[in-house]
This record gives sequence, structure tokens and C-alpha cells, in this order.
Amino acid sequence: MRNFLDELRRRNVLRVAAAYALTAWIFIEAGSVLLPTFGGSERLFRIYTILVIAGFVVSAILAWLFEWTPEGVKLDRNVDRQAPAARRSNQRMNYAIIALLVVALTVSVLFNVRSPVQSVASSIAVLPFTSRSANPDNQLFADGIHDDLLTRLANIQALKVISRTSVMGYRDTTKNLRQIGEELGVETILEGAVQRVGDSVRINMQLIDASTDDHLWANTYERQLTMENIFSIQSEISEAVAVALRATLSREEQVRVAAMPTVDLRAYRLYKEAKSNLYLRRLETLRKAREQFAEALALDPAYAEAHAGLAESTLLLWINHLDLEQEEAVSAARKSLETALQLDPNLADAYAILGLIDSTLWTQSRTGVKNADAEAAFRRAIALNPNHASAYMWFASLRNDEERLDEAIELYQKSLELDPLARIPYSNLPHVYAKKGLHREAMQLWLEAVRIHNDWPTVYQYIAIELWGLGRLDEAFAWHARAAELADDPLTAGNLDLAVMIEFNEFERAYQTLSKYPETHMFYPALEGFRAFLNGEFREASQHFAGLIESGALPGKFLYELVADTALLAGDWDLARQHILLSDPLLGSDTTNRVNRANTRSAVKLAYIEQQQGRNASASELLGRTLDVIGESPRLGTHGYGIRDVQAYALLGRKEEALAAFRDALDEGFRGSLMFDGWPLFSDPYIDSIRDDPRFVAMQDELDGYLAIMRDRLFEAEANDNLATLRAIAGTT
Repeated sequence: MRNFLDELRRRNVLRVAAAYALTAWIFIEAGSVLLPTFGGSERLFRIYTILVIAGFVVSAILAWLFEWTPEGVKLDRNVDRQAPAARRSNQRMNYAIIALLVVALTVSVLFNVRSPVQSVASSIAVLPFTSRSANPDNQLFADGIHDDLLTRLANIQALKVISRTSVMGYRDTTKNLRQIGEELGVETILEGAVQRVGDSVRINMQLIDASTDDHLWANTYERQLTMENIFSIQSEISEAVAVALRATLSREEQVRVAAMPTVDLRAYRLYKEAKSNLYLRRLETLRKAREQFAEALALDPAYAEAHAGLAESTLLLWINHLDLEQEEAVSAARKSLETALQLDPNLADAYAILGLIDSTLWTQSRTGVKNADAEAAFRRAIALNPNHASAYMWFASLRNDEERLDEAIELYQKSLELDPLARIPYSNLPHVYAKKGLHREAMQLWLEAVRIHNDWPTVYQYIAIELWGLGRLDEAFAWHARAAELADDPLTAGNLDLAVMIEFNEFERAYQTLSKYPETHMFYPALEGFRAFLNGEFREASQHFAGLIESGALPGKFLYELVADTALLAGDWDLARQHILLSDPLLGSDTTNRVNRANTRSAVKLAYIEQQQGRNASASELLGRTLDVIGESPRLGTHGYGIRDVQAYALLGRKEEALAAFRDALDEGFRGSLMFDGWPLFSDPYIDSIRDDPRFVAMQDELDGYLAIMRDRLFEAEANDNLATLRAIAGTT
């Protein structure tokens, strides 16, 4: 072996091998970037690499047989190795190897630094496809192909793909591509036109650089109208776009991009109609979507994506509209998802929806490990589809509920990167900032949402509630009024106008608010209970609300706190306790973390009842834990604790600390209790021990003065039909 190695050195085979290896590395690195740039496929790159490697064997054989000398190429046996010319040749080869090494390192660094940046920068928005068919119904067909292509591209790790919600806003837009690219945060835009004539379909595609209007790629596909051809075209387009953007597909991504979820054209059409209804999220459209998903499955029971769609529509009917009972919705959705994952174990939508189920259930009780199950499901969905904006959004909501606020912000921001015009992240992300006490940042985000979605009542509601919590009641009323105009629903903003009028001691206006409900309204049966509450008839109110739960006239989840509050004010401790624990089961556990930021209101309520029933040690433990928890929270705003510290100190008999805390609350902007406790300050039983103290009376008078100023300002704006002036203040503070 030693003699063989010596012979390899003597014949310069090792030098040639080293020089060739470095040269080959340079060519392979350069080819990995340059071939995709000029349209070369992944297959072509593999052939190119194999040829370069094969050249290594050839070069080694030639080095064994021949020698390059100043006199030209000679057979090895004819070369004098001890001659000065031969030694100079060896030295020149050493210098060449060193030079090649420097070049190889330089190329490697340049291309490897460039590649990650290029990968991240491969961002694309697929604008809504134009239908060139005479039949207007074919626009749905074009939208279906657009939606499918978006999903396939979203499965590619190396691409940032803007979600459907945002790109659909650019249908028939007059904006130029540069402006669209800037608004969506992408460098490239894919445009398409679909023409369906009889049994054939023609699809024109073009990929454009958004900053320069340069065409990066274009093609036309014309095929017979079959499911196989439709999905084949989508697969070809996805691969061509990936090549144009220099995005390399893994084997798993290639499989997902080439998938054919159904072979039934009628099932496909129903599925696409259902998806369009699902995106709208309204009660009637969700009901219709659920029916259409079921019809699609009747035609093709193996349609995994339709099973996932059926699960999502079922779940949202419960979560968003309480249109289904929880047990029915969860059971049906889980069954659909189980089938979907049996048919397609790599269906990202199914994992995302599974995560939504588990996170929603965990949030209700804050006990068990369903939050961990939800996290695992969300992570799996994102691994399969790194552009799944909904998975990021739902995961962010879970992190928010877990009080992992910085992670929630990061996840919401990622969701907005993928879906820049989405409504839900724009409305929910500010809540996380409000939880951190960053009220200015929260308000600016909500105002930006109003700018983008100025006809969406929900964001007006959230601004109104935040201002209410900040003690700016006149402004809150003005924002609520605009939300009510847009929503045409007296329940909008949680009856904030009712609360504001109670805080202003305007009970006649409060009664008028209740009269706005039509008999057909879902919550009309609860009005008698609210009237009893306003009249101070707390026992009658609690019995009425409890009766509605028992009869099933209204969802219990909506009424648990109302029963608990009115029963407590009536002195019915057992009824109040029962509904406190129904509302927050965690408080009934023996865990050390049974009091958290989300349930301090119920914790103080339960502590008060414990005191009334002689269980002072339990009450003190609850109140002490409450004081610890609220120290991590803001006092004011949507997620503030109000005067929870005042209440806890008063119940613990720590009068001086209670009065000092109330002083702090007033100085910070506290202007009323309804936002935080469900009853006005004059009805609050927790502070009875300090209510007659002259210092508290003086502060109460000070509070009444603040309320009078806001009441007069609101009534003046109403009289002048100029509530907009009050709304404008939010943008300047």
C-alpha cells in the first residue's frame, strides 16, 4: 500500500485529484445558482453534477498515464522525474492548487451567503385570476384554480406566499404592480387568466418582478377539462414558478405539489363553493359551507380536503356563532379530521384545525394538557405548510391565552407577513399589546385596521372597549355608535352604550337602550333580567338568568357570569358559587395556579363568598394570590384589572392600602367599575369597609366630577351630530 501511495505521488495523481476536486467544487457551486437563473431544472442540475464528478475519474486515469512537461504531454515512462524542468512543473502545480483553493473558498462564501438571502427573498403574491369565459359562473371555477395554486405554492418551504385573504382584495384593482408589491411585501407577482369553453380549459400565466415589471416567466396551458389535467397544470405551474424563483423542492414538497385530491369534477366544484362560503365566516355562509362540504363528500368520500373543510365549518359555527352545541361540534369536527388524516397524513389544514379545537377547549378550563396537544398540532401544520397564516394566527391566540405574550406577538406578526390585509390578526394583535400595558401601540394598530377595513364593525368595537377601559367614556361611546351603525345590531360592543349611561347615572337612557332589541333578537329573552338588575332587583335577575340556562333558551356560557354577579348581590351564595365555577372551572381545582390573569374577577368574587360563609383562610389565599397576579397586569384598558387591588385590600381589612390603591387608580385614569366588575361602583360590595371613610367619599366626588365633564361633552357632540370629533381624539393621543 505504501509503495502504491508513493507511486501516486510520483505520478502527480494526488495533485491532479486535488486540483480537479477544487475546480469541480467551483463549477458545482456556480451551477447551483446559475442553472436555475437561466431556467434549468433540478433534473438538469443533477445530470450536470454527475458529469462533473465523472470527470474526476477520467482526470485521475490520465494523470496516471501521462505527464504535462514543458515539451508537451508525454507518457509517464518517458519523463525524467529528477530533471529541473519536472521539479518546476510540480512546483507550478502546487501554486495552482493553492490558487484554486482560494477561488473555491471565495465562491463558496459568496454563493452560500447569497443563497439564504435569496431563499428568504423568494416572495410571491398570486393575484386573483381573470375569467375569460362568457359565462359569469365560470369566475368561481377560475377562483378555485387560483385557490388550489396558492395552496400548492404555500407548501414550498423556500417561498413566502401571501394568503388568499389579502390577494383577493386586488381583484379588478387599478393599482400598478409596484404598488401592490409594496403593500403586500413581495418581490414577485403571479398573474393568470382562465378560459373555459365546453370541455376544454386554457390558462395563461405570467410571473413578474414587482419592482421592475420585468417578465420572469410565462406560459400557456391548454388541455381537455378533466380533474387530472387541472391538477397537472397546477403542478406544472408550481414547479415552473419554483424554478424561476430558484426555490428547490424537497421530495415531500414535490409529492404535495403534485397531489390530486379528487377525481370527481362535481365534488371539486362543490368543495370550491364551500371554501368561498367558509372564507366569509358569517353565520349563513358557514351553514351553507357545511352543507356543501357534506355534498362533496357524498360524491367523493375519499376527498381529504373536504373532510377538513367540513370540520372547520362545523367548529366555527360553534366558536364564532354558538350555532351548535360544543359537544356536538367538537365530536363531529374530530371525526372529520380523523378521516381526513387517514386519507392524507400530511394535510396541513387538518392539523391546524385540530390545534384550534384543542386550544379552544384548553382556554375554557386552563387545565390539562390540551394546550400542549394544540401546540404540537400547530407546529405540524406549519412544518407541512410554512405559509399557513391561519395556523400562525391560531397558535398566536393560544400563546396569548397562555400569557406567553412576546411569543404571541411574534406569531401574529408572522401571520400578518403572510396575510397583510387579514382582519383577525389586525384586531387581535393589539389585544396582546394592551395586555402588556402598551396602550398607545395597541391603539395605533387598531386605528391602522380601521384605515384598511373601514366598514368592519369589530375593530370599532375593540377601540370602544379599550377606551372604556382607559376611562375615556365619551370617546368610547362615540366609537361604539359607529360600530353599531355598521353592524346594525344592538348587541354590538357588548352593550357599551348601556354601561356608559349607567356610569353617567343616566338610567332613563339605559332603559331606552334595552328597548332597542327586537323580539326576534337572540338575546331578547334576557332583557327582563337586565331590567330587574337596573331596578336593583338582584334576586329576580339571577333567577331569570338561571332559568334561561336551565330551559336552554340561551347559551350557558353567556349567562354564567350574569347569574353569579346578580346572585352575589342578592346574597345567594350557593347559586353564585355554582355559576362562578361553571364559568371558571380552574378556580374549583386545588392547583397552585388556579388564580391567573384571566380569572381574577372570578377569584375575588369567590373569595367574597368564602368570607360570607366563614371560610376566611380560603378567602385570604384567593385574595393574596390575586394581588400577586395583578402585579403583572395593567390597571386600565381592555385587559386591565380596574380596582381589583382596592377590593382585595378592603376585603383583607387593609384599609390604608385600599385607600392608597384607589388614589392611584384615579390618578391613572380609572373612571368606573362596570368594565371590570359588571356592576357600578356604588353597588360594589367588596369596598363596603372603606365606603364611608371621608377620604374615599372625597375621591368619589372627584370621580363624579370627571364623569360629569365627559357626560356633558358627549351630549354636546350628540346634539351637534358630531360624534366624529370625539372619535378623532384617539388618533392624537
